Amino acid sequence: MSDDIYLNVAMTMPISMANGPGKRAVIWVQGCTIGCPGCYNAFTHPHVKKQLIAPSDLANWVNSIEGIDGITFSGGEPFEQAEAILKTIRLINYELESPLSVFIFSGYALAELESSTDSSVIGLLERVDILSAGRYIASLRSNDLLWRGSTNQELHFLSDRYNRDMEKYWLLESPVEELIMSSKEIRRTGFLGTRGPLFSSFRKITG
Repeated sequence: MSDDIYLNVAMTMPISMANGPGKRAVIWVQGCTIGCPGCYNAFTHPHVKKQLIAPSDLANWVNSIEGIDGITFSGGEPFEQAEAILKTIRLINYELESPLSVFIFSGYALAELESSTDSSVIGLLERVDILSAGRYIASLRSNDLLWRGSTNQELHFLSDRYNRDMEKYWLLESPVEELIMSSKEIRRTGFLGTRGPLFSSFRKITG
């Protein structure tokens, strides 16, 4: 199956426990027209070319990671690259006996996505197990939320794989702060952002 589209990727993380249930590979896409003020990932908002990666290459990368429960797409705005993400998910789960679960963070409300005339958006929604949806509103920020930054945002369970009763266990297991380190930089993920003590400690050490 040849690739005729590419995903503009900001960064990746092979294993995270702060971006959905269990251990998950995470792909942050580049580009978001919503651009919520105060967003933790503001560096992913500009529509500039970062890493253009074929869905087949992303799928091969995910399928090479052992012991993960699912794949998470964040951003940026994943639904602005719905066609490429949908193709990636199809390739990831093509031959797996137990398909990886799909979690997506979106700045759009569920109703907005459901009313889309883009068939790729609707097709992607049909593949999502959990959707964290809604604009981030800094004045409604809370550190007590599961996989959300502000109280207006909602978790939607779009398949039978998970349910709301599981949230109490996830709240105990999911960290609120993780760091992604490379030779060039340190990025944070989770829901404390740069205010988190772990990020602050590393920033002091590295100057």
